[in-house]
Amino acid sequence: MGRRTGFTLVELLVVIAIIGILVSLLLPAVQSAREAARRTSCANHVKQIALAFHTYHDTFRAFPMASQWRRPTGASATFYSPFTAILPFVEQSPLRDRYDDRQPYSGAVNQAVGGTRIATYLCPSMVLPRTVPSSTCGEWMAPASYLASTGSQSAWLTHNGAIIRDTDGSTSFASILDGTAHTFLLGEGDYGLRNYMFSSGPCAGSLRGGFVHWVLGYPGAALGSTVGVFHADRLITGFDEFQTFRSDHPTGAHFGMVDGSVHFFPKQVDPLVLDALATRAGSEPVRWPEN
Repeated sequence: MGRRTGFTLVELLVVIAIIGILVSLLLPAVQSAREAARRTSCANHVKQIALAFHTYHDTFRAFPMASQWRRPTGASATFYSPFTAILPFVEQSPLRDRYDDRQPYSGAVNQAVGGTRIATYLCPSMVLPRTVPSSTCGEWMAPASYLASTGSQSAWLTHNGAIIRDTDGSTSFASILDGTAHTFLLGEGDYGLRNYMFSSGPCAGSLRGGFVHWVLGYPGAALGSTVGVFHADRLITGFDEFQTFRSDHPTGAHFGMVDGSVHFFPKQVDPLVLDALATRAGSEPVRWPEN
């Protein structure tokens, strides 16, 4: 009887099963490692942006305004964004030079600028559920992942945070009475709202997901607050989550503080803690969450 030189079908199936088990055990570890790398990169982006706000402040003795809402006689609001203002300080001076802040954000020249994707303004973990911008849906603004913090109330109404619109004046380090280490400067946003749809136009009824755009000084676009449910994946409290900080990190989101430090807040954090950290002069006691 000759020596057997091959595998039987049963043996082959056993080997395949073992390999499948090993892959299933390794895959979560690989995915976890990749998310950890993306999270680190995202934190670095938040740090870069926070330092850009600092450099802007050093140059102009104030933080950039949240938006230009004031309407001079015969003119309209330009909705100039703080992320547009800091472009020279994130190594994007050519874009800032081309942007005409005398014109609305949607002016022809400004559309060419605002349609530019900027790597620093994008979190590597953010997943776009559709093409952004979509010319089919009438979009032209490039997506972003970060929102300047206007405070704990609706960004449509009161700006009690570090970054405020021009109609409320301006802020500086001296305005942050709660302490620069205890006040949000910016946080994350995403396109993960599963029930946020286009309400009009050729894409009406289809998934929109989000509206985060760096060029537009508008709630939910470049401005965020803690008014709604943190880290939500859908609209829950009316339309509040549209402008509330959230991310595509599974367990929470990054925030940049006025002092330039970066912290990751877990999704189960007490909303009152977020509200306290969102205000610049609320004098609220703050107990930091444990990650």
